[in-house]
Amino acid sequence: MHCITLALALSAAALVSAAPANAKQNPICNTQDKNRPGLTAGGPGGIYWMSNEPNGNFVFTANIDANGKMLFGDAVYAGGNGAHMGPDTSKPNPLQSQGSVKVVNDKLVVVNAGSDTASIFQIDFQNPAFIRMIGQPISTQGNFPVSATIDTKTGNVCILNAGENNGVSCYSVDLKKGLVPIQNSVRSLNLKLKTPPENPDNTPSQILFSDDGKRLFASVKGSKGNTGFVAVWTVNDDGSLSPDFEKNVPNGGANPASLTVVRGADALMNTDIGKGINILDFGNGSTKAKTQDLQIGGEHPHGVGRVLGCHEELLHRSQGLFSFVANLSCLLKPHQQYPQKKGSFPIDQEVALLDGKDTAYLLSPGAMTIQILALKAPGDAQQLDDFDIAKAASNIGATLNAANIQGINAFFTG
Repeated sequence: MHCITLALALSAAALVSAAPANAKQNPICNTQDKNRPGLTAGGPGGIYWMSNEPNGNFVFTANIDANGKMLFGDAVYAGGNGAHMGPDTSKPNPLQSQGSVKVVNDKLVVVNAGSDTASIFQIDFQNPAFIRMIGQPISTQGNFPVSATIDTKTGNVCILNAGENNGVSCYSVDLKKGLVPIQNSVRSLNLKLKTPPENPDNTPSQILFSDDGKRLFASVKGSKGNTGFVAVWTVNDDGSLSPDFEKNVPNGGANPASLTVVRGADALMNTDIGKGINILDFGNGSTKAKTQDLQIGGEHPHGVGRVLGCHEELLHRSQGLFSFVANLSCLLKPHQQYPQKKGSFPIDQEVALLDGKDTAYLLSPGAMTIQILALKAPGDAQQLDDFDIAKAASNIGATLNAANIQGINAFFTG
């Protein structure tokens, strides 16, 4: 087995001006070890999360077998450093965001919040646990990047910054150079924040393309006295953005967080930390939404009475619970709450369709596991397995800290 240290990795990435020269990290193995099943098994899919360590961010990989279970693969340097917003850097959910790890088709993008950079990787179709960085990490043209999105049609990438210089920036993808800045795509959210943010108040949460790739959404949390909102830019054919964004304030909402596209309906589901779930209906390509409420804890959805599209899901965390909203029958169904293990603190999720079956993966730093649940039907989830991420990291000498890990996304060959 051959091992590398972060110092060597940093030397290889010396062209990245944002990477500090004096960063240090425990040795980490990064090799095609035949004794590690996840590096040789292949399979129908892979899953990825990141360490987000302030002295070196690594992407962790695993293959997923036909039953939805995980086989640990590798840990690959992401070309920069992680970071943690305040006020308490010892608590999980350091970026207070969704989408810090993003996969579309065979491309994987991660953000390096402590270096103000982002990196793109190629995923191996035959063995998804193998990933290869394309080009070099690139500046996000802002501070404290927390979320990424990839347009399924063009492959363009946009990044959400949540620090002093906040807003969005977009990139095309060159298979040799990596991320290439798109002209007229850097846009500000005009938020008064510091780097890193002092607390989650008024910070951006997630960035997302519309299904047709013609709009770009960004959610911004609120605070006491400040209402959060969802910003929407128009995306031009050349990938540039409209000069200004349309500000959408959900009905009675204060803290818009995660965003999920409702397939076939030109609508978004948006979790609101303060009240539950909002449905933002954008109609026929509009940037201005009509909003409807879905109250977490209620027996029925409120104000939703139309077909929203099949195989859509959204998870909402609250006080150790995860709530699944799944319209597997093509109609929005009442949510269901599932108590999690005490102290597990699930922060990020991925729901994937595997051989016609929906499977949820919950990144739970409190328990240092990825919880795997089979979604049998709306309102019916069953625990499949717990994958021990601490043990996997320890076996190769890698550093994973419960307070720093963030982001999870999956890739499937089918």
